[in-house]
This record gives sequence, C-alpha cells and structure tokens, in this order.
Amino acid sequence: MMKRHNLFILFLVLVASTMQAQVTDQAKAIDEYLTGVYQPAEPGASVLVVKDGKVILRKGYGLAKLDPKTPITPETIFRIGSVTKQFTSAAILKLAEQGKLNLQDDMTKYLPSYPSQGKKITIEHLLTHTSGIKSYTSLEEVMEKREQEISIDNLINTFKDQPFDFNPGDGYLYNNSGYFLLGAIVEKVSGMTWGEYLKKNFFVPLKMTNTFYYDPKLPAQATGYQKTSATEYGVAKEVHPTVPYSAGALFSTVDDLWKWEKALFEYKVIKKESLDKAWTPLTLNNGKKESYGYGWSLSKIGDNKVIGHGGGIDGFVCHELYVPASKLFVTILENGNPVDPQSTAYEIADRVLGTSATVPAALTLDDKSLEEYVGVYELANEPDRIITKKNNQLFSQRTGSTAYELIPYGKDVFLLKGSPSRLKFNRDSNGKVKEAELMGREFINKVASKTDKPIPAEKATVVVPAEVFDQYVGEYQLAPGFIITVRREDAKFIAQATGQPPFEIFAENETTFFLKVVQAKMEFKKNAEGKTESLTLFQNGQAMPGKKIK
Repeated sequence: MMKRHNLFILFLVLVASTMQAQVTDQAKAIDEYLTGVYQPAEPGASVLVVKDGKVILRKGYGLAKLDPKTPITPETIFRIGSVTKQFTSAAILKLAEQGKLNLQDDMTKYLPSYPSQGKKITIEHLLTHTSGIKSYTSLEEVMEKREQEISIDNLINTFKDQPFDFNPGDGYLYNNSGYFLLGAIVEKVSGMTWGEYLKKNFFVPLKMTNTFYYDPKLPAQATGYQKTSATEYGVAKEVHPTVPYSAGALFSTVDDLWKWEKALFEYKVIKKESLDKAWTPLTLNNGKKESYGYGWSLSKIGDNKVIGHGGGIDGFVCHELYVPASKLFVTILENGNPVDPQSTAYEIADRVLGTSATVPAALTLDDKSLEEYVGVYELANEPDRIITKKNNQLFSQRTGSTAYELIPYGKDVFLLKGSPSRLKFNRDSNGKVKEAELMGREFINKVASKTDKPIPAEKATVVVPAEVFDQYVGEYQLAPGFIITVRREDAKFIAQATGQPPFEIFAENETTFFLKVVQAKMEFKKNAEGKTESLTLFQNGQAMPGKKIK
C-alpha cells in the first residue's frame, strides 16, 4: 500500500498538471482569438498575459516594420503614450514620501512664475486632471509643430495664459498640461531631469532595460503607422519626445511593463499607503467621484477592481490593466493597427477570469410597467440619458447618441443590448422611479436623476450628395496619436478615430456632421481656394481643431 506522504505528493502533481493544462488551454484560446484580430502582413501588437505570476501568453502579432518586413516579438519596443503618466505619478509620490513636497502644496511653490490667475492649483489637482488648466494637446499651434524639439519653459508658455476650463477641483477633464507640469516639478524638487530621475529611481533598480525617455539608437523599436485607406498604411509622424514629455513620452516593452507592475504590487516602488491613495477614485469639490486616481484609471471586471491606463501617440496605441484580486495582468502594445487595445485587453481578461458577459434570459413586462421608466435623466456636466418606449420596447440613449435596446432581466434592471453595461433604475420611498444607474466598466457607476423634461425630438438630418462629402475624405490630426479618418462607404459617411471602431456620421448641413454613438459633431472648413483644410471636433464642451494631413 502506498504511503500517505507519497499519496500527498501524487495529489500535488495531479493538481499541478491540471492547472498547467488549464493555462495551456487558455493560451491556445487567447492565441486563436488574437490571430483573428491582427493580420500577419499588417502592423500589429505585442501581448503579454500573466496570472498569479505565471505567463499565460507572451507573443507578437503582425509586423513591427512593413519594409523590410520585421515581425513583432515580445522584445519589440513601442511608444506607450499616456501609460507614461503612472511613472510621473510614482515619481511625485516618492518625493512626497521623502518629505520633499506635499500633494496639497500649491504648484506655484515649485513653479513660482506660473500665472495661476488667482486660483490655488494643488499638485493633487494636476495628478487627477481636475486643475482646469487648458490641455496643450487641444491647441492646434502646438500640435502642428509636434515633430520639433521644444524646451520645457517654451511649451509651458503655449498654454499658461489660456483661460481655465473650470475652477480647480470643480470638474474632471483629461489634461496633458497637468502631467507636463508635474514633470517640471519633479525636476525642480529632485535636481535631476525627469528622464534621469525615472532612470535612476525606477528603470535601473528594476532592470527595465528597454524602458527609456528617448534613445533613437535602440534597434528593436517598432515603426508607428496610420491607415491611409481601407487596406494601406503609411508611416506616422514622429512626435519629438520633448513635446509629450512627462505626459506621454516613454518607450517600453510588454516585459518591462510587467516588471513595473510586479514591483508596484510588491511595494518596491512606493509605499502601500501611497498606492492606496493613487488607486482611490478622485472626489470633486461637490462630492462627486470619478473613476480616476493619480495617473491610473479605475474600472472593474465583474465585481473586481481594475487598475490600468491607455496610451496613444502618433502611430501607437496601447492599454494595460491589472486585476489585484486575481493577480491578472494584461498589456497590449500596438504600432498603428486600428483595433482598440482597451476592448481587446478586457476581452482577454474576461476570458481568463470567466467573466464574459452572458445575455440573461429576458423578462416580459407589460406596457404599463415599461411606461414607469420613460423620461429624461440628468447627470451633472454630462449629456442627459433619455429612456423612450416604442412598440412595447424600451430604448436608452444619451442626448444625440445611438439608442440601445433595453432588455429586462431583473427587477428594475436592464441589459443594454450589444454592450457589457447594465442599467438599474432606483426608486424613492414611495416606489416611484427616481434614478437611472449605469453599471458599466467604470469603477464609479454613473447615476442620473429623473427629471420632468420633455423627451426631445430626434435630431434632423439632411441629404448631402456623395460628391460634396468626398471633398472631406481624408485624415485629420487632432493631437499626437489621435487622428480622425473620414471616408465614404457607398451611401454611408464614416469617421474613425485612432484606436476606435468606425462610426457612421450624419449630416446636419453640408459642412457639419454629427455622431449618434456619442454627443459629438465635426465641422469641416475650406481654404480660400475651396479645398478642405481642417475639421473641428466639438465634444464635452471643447472645440478640438484638426488639420487635414492626407
């Protein structure tokens, strides 16, 4: 008879074998999925998936260079755009731990010549995109010269006198100027350049040998591309690293980003107390919370908190996420492929964790019950959410956007068809519907209050001849890494932004078109010779100009 300890050893071997088989099956399934996403003869992606410290998948898809054809490998170096922000945030937090600054300090303590226009702008405001300072990447005069080297002072001069978007702490608006200023503060406090500080304190100790601010001599860099037609790519403009600087200039690899993530969660970079603050949703002056911390976006998969960030710069888009409860890390670095890396990363995470959304069995509600939910729901500083009913079917849409069919599957809970989001209606003490709560990927649910506003009429469209629209077909550069491609597909007019799927646009008049998926519109402008030279995107209260580049 086999001894007990031998039986125990055999049991462990069987468990290990089973776990390894599961990892192998997952790797195969993810690889098959990604092989269908990225084409071998096009720009592609480097992908790393790690669970419980074990690599599930580490592989390159597509080409790092189209000429000569050079495959992407896990060692290929990419620009990581705004994923840079977490490194800048960590530098600030490390300096705070050392007592060299305080997050509640007025930024002018370190940058005394900055014209704050009588407002107190704290370092925390800069970290959380709540300063109200104008983001320089929304200024056309800056973006037109993004290929040129520029000094820190000269770039700050481009936005320092711009009017504020709001008072510090009153709103949240993603802001590259804030992180540029944080880099300047790191330099002032540490006595080192921002790049030197990161290298000495992070990259060298963590052996992140392929992460850097700027080094054109490294051979394994991917070339950044942008789509020039439905089937062709062109080399993207090369943004000089001094322009994105501490807001988005770093280069890295999937392996180095995993070294960084692992070190963070082992508290080898900054203390747990600092990370807890960095991964706490920000709070505005009015008490409202947003799904962002200090340089990290906060979201969720199922009931699990997700910490991560995306990045985009001419020719490159990426996304990385970490699920602390499951110790799951996913990062995707792309060199111009139009596939959205964020959606792909979440799809992979859902597959590994078994949280892929399943369509629940629909309930049947009578016409009177459905009528309770109909109305206009208001959310501060955001478009209204409108619930309508047609032919015994509910629909949900934000003002000016696409209507999603609502499928009832629980008491006051609906699935947005074609979306991972749910919509839950909350009632008051008298049982009347008072709120609509959107439960999506964001960590903080959006709660909109029901109003007495009338249901708005559907936005009217006009017919624009194809030959008129064809004058607008082309590519428009709005910011580093953010290009809107406009094209026509038979009778449909299409616009596609970098890293996002294509959407149909509809004519308001012969020069202005709007989207139904979000509340946004774009206006095309011509020069004196009658040739289209630019478009302006109107969204979230901002007017973002983009010059036609092709």
